[in-house]
Amino acid sequence: MTLISSGVSKRPANRRDGLSSHRHSWWTPRWLQRRREADELARWASEVMWQWNDTMDNTTLAHHTVTASRLPIMVAPQLESVDPGPPVTLLVRMLPGQVIDDFEAEAHRIAAGMDVPAVRVAPCGHGFIEVTLLVNELVRAAMPVPA
Repeated sequence: MTLISSGVSKRPANRRDGLSSHRHSWWTPRWLQRRREADELARWASEVMWQWNDTMDNTTLAHHTVTASRLPIMVAPQLESVDPGPPVTLLVRMLPGQVIDDFEAEAHRIAAGMDVPAVRVAPCGHGFIEVTLLVNELVRAAMPVPA
C-alpha cells in the first residue's frame, strides 16, 4: 500500500526546485519569507521520508508481519534526519540485527526507489548509517573484458 498525500507530486528526493526559487514580493516581511521556506523544507523532508518508507517496503530490509487482529504491518529502518545537501544525506537507524552489509547489498534497490543513479552507505555510530544520494555519480557497471 502506497500513501501519497493529495496534491503532492512524487518527485525525486534530490530536487528541491521550489524551495527558494519563488519570487518574493518586496513588501513581504523577511520573517514570513523564512517561515515559508522552512515550511517548504519540512514538506520536502516529509516527502523524502514517505519515499524512503516506500523504498524500504520494496527491499528485504523491512520486516513484514501481521498483528494479532490480522492487520498487516511493516517495520522498516527509521529515517532520523534528512540533510538537503548537496548531496542529500539520510541518517537512518537500522533495525536490530541489521548490519551495513545488508544495506550495501540492497544499494541498487535503494537507489532505484529514491530515483537516483547510485547511493553511498557509510557507518555513522552504533546502529546508524548515512545513506548519501549520489545524483551526478556515474554508475560503474562491471563490463566484461574482451578476449
